[in-house]
Amino acid sequence: MSDFVVGIPIGIAIGIAIGISIGIAIGKKQKPWSELTEEEKKIRKIAIGAGIVILLLGVIVNLWLFLT
Repeated sequence: MSDFVVGIPIGIAIGIAIGISIGIAIGKKQKPWSELTEEEKKIRKIAIGAGIVILLLGVIVNLWLFLT
Protein backbone atom coordinates (compact mmCIF):
# COMPACT_ATOMS: atom_id res chain seq x y z
CA MET A 1 0.00 0.00 0.00
CA SER A 2 1.18 3.46 -0.76
CA ASP A 3 1.62 6.17 1.82
CA PHE A 4 -1.21 8.08 0.15
CA VAL A 5 -3.75 5.28 0.67
CA VAL A 6 -2.73 4.86 4.31
CA GLY A 7 -2.33 8.57 5.04
CA ILE A 8 -5.78 9.73 3.91
CA PRO A 9 -7.83 7.65 6.41
CA ILE A 10 -5.42 8.47 9.22
CA GLY A 11 -5.60 12.18 8.38
CA ILE A 12 -9.39 12.10 8.23
CA ALA A 13 -9.59 10.31 11.60
CA ILE A 14 -7.20 12.80 13.22
CA GLY A 15 -9.14 15.74 11.74
CA ILE A 16 -12.45 14.42 13.02
CA ALA A 17 -11.03 13.80 16.50
CA ILE A 18 -9.52 17.28 16.71
CA GLY A 19 -12.71 18.87 15.37
CA ILE A 20 -14.90 17.10 17.91
CA SER A 21 -12.61 17.96 20.82
CA ILE A 22 -12.41 21.63 19.82
CA GLY A 23 -16.17 21.74 19.30
CA ILE A 24 -16.85 20.33 22.75
CA ALA A 25 -14.37 22.70 24.41
CA ILE A 26 -15.78 25.78 22.67
CA GLY A 27 -19.42 24.68 22.91
CA LYS A 28 -19.45 24.58 26.70
CA LYS A 29 -18.85 28.34 26.91
CA GLN A 30 -21.43 29.41 24.32
CA LYS A 31 -24.75 31.01 25.03
CA PRO A 32 -27.88 29.91 23.17
CA TRP A 33 -28.65 31.86 19.98
CA SER A 34 -31.72 33.48 21.55
CA GLU A 35 -29.61 35.00 24.33
CA LEU A 36 -27.02 36.62 22.03
CA THR A 37 -27.01 40.34 21.32
CA GLU A 38 -27.18 41.55 17.73
CA GLU A 39 -23.44 42.28 17.76
CA GLU A 40 -22.63 38.77 18.99
CA LYS A 41 -24.92 37.28 16.33
CA LYS A 42 -23.14 39.29 13.64
CA ILE A 43 -19.72 38.12 14.85
CA ARG A 44 -20.90 34.50 14.99
CA LYS A 45 -22.28 34.69 11.42
CA ILE A 46 -18.99 36.15 10.15
CA ALA A 47 -17.00 33.41 11.91
CA ILE A 48 -19.20 30.68 10.44
CA GLY A 49 -18.91 32.22 6.97
CA ALA A 50 -15.13 32.45 7.26
CA GLY A 51 -14.96 28.83 8.37
CA ILE A 52 -17.00 27.70 5.37
CA VAL A 53 -14.77 29.70 2.99
CA ILE A 54 -11.61 28.19 4.52
CA LEU A 55 -13.12 24.70 4.29
CA LEU A 56 -13.99 25.18 0.61
CA LEU A 57 -10.51 26.53 -0.15
CA GLY A 58 -9.01 23.48 1.53
CA VAL A 59 -11.17 21.13 -0.55
CA ILE A 60 -10.26 22.96 -3.77
CA VAL A 61 -6.52 22.89 -2.99
CA ASN A 62 -6.73 19.22 -2.04
CA LEU A 63 -8.48 18.34 -5.31
CA TRP A 64 -5.99 20.42 -7.30
CA LEU A 65 -3.04 18.67 -5.66
CA PHE A 66 -4.68 15.26 -6.14
CA LEU A 67 -5.34 15.81 -9.84
CA THR A 68 -1.92 17.22 -10.74
